[in-house]
Amino acid sequence: MASRRQRLAALGTVLLALAGCGKPPIEARPAMWRVSDGDTTIYLLGSIHLLPPNIDWRTPLIDRAIATSDTLVLESSPEESVDFRAMAQGANLKPAGERVSPGKRLLLDAMIARSGIARETLDGYKDWALATTLATGDAIAAGATTRHGIEAKLWSDFKSTGKTRLAFYRAKEQLDQLDVLPEADQRKMLENTLSGKENYGETLRAWTSGDVASLEKTAECTPLEGKLVGQPNNRWAQWITTRMKQPGIVLVAVGLGHMAGPYALPKLLAARGLKVERIE
Repeated sequence: MASRRQRLAALGTVLLALAGCGKPPIEARPAMWRVSDGDTTIYLLGSIHLLPPNIDWRTPLIDRAIATSDTLVLESSPEESVDFRAMAQGANLKPAGERVSPGKRLLLDAMIARSGIARETLDGYKDWALATTLATGDAIAAGATTRHGIEAKLWSDFKSTGKTRLAFYRAKEQLDQLDVLPEADQRKMLENTLSGKENYGETLRAWTSGDVASLEKTAECTPLEGKLVGQPNNRWAQWITTRMKQPGIVLVAVGLGHMAGPYALPKLLAARGLKVERIE
């Protein structure tokens, strides 16, 4: 994505060195906030979409939020499927190597190789789809899956207890937001994915330790950031503000990238006059 935080918001990442079934459990402490008034509590959990099976992220506070919440809200339903390849394919595209800066072509080649996807297929992907695919290549190669991600686990937990499950978007809507980006924005996404400055290790370290401050350092206030992070965050902030008028307890889990930067969801809620506190 256009930045590490935007990649977190779209698909999330994972550390290759920690992945694998044979590894001992790694304890994580994901960032979590509480929005509250007299009779309503909404937990905000910074999630990650792809994880290997050896990450233990169920802290006592998160367990309590899961147990006491009557409603779960995710970015999209883990049960929905979308034909990514059909959306990703474009017409009359130059080969991927001709769409990036000459200095990044070797890195592009390496990332394509790690993705395990035929180059002929990726050459036919639009820039946003190519960037998204390459950004998750190492995670997938390392065995990280959405099945082990936070969203799938939460969805299953709430389903098994008969609690309400909601989604802000249909899965296709999220990809539509990328598909309609101007060509210049899509090319920026691709170039930044190949920057070499952001990697799975940095991302997972930030997520496992709840290190939002490190994400703030890469914060950008750009039109592209506004489209990929600001627009959904403003929509979600409006939903949360409205939901606060009803009693109950809600757990909202969205990508950690939505919790940092100039459009950070906790900041938007605080600016609306809500009581927001970091609790994890």
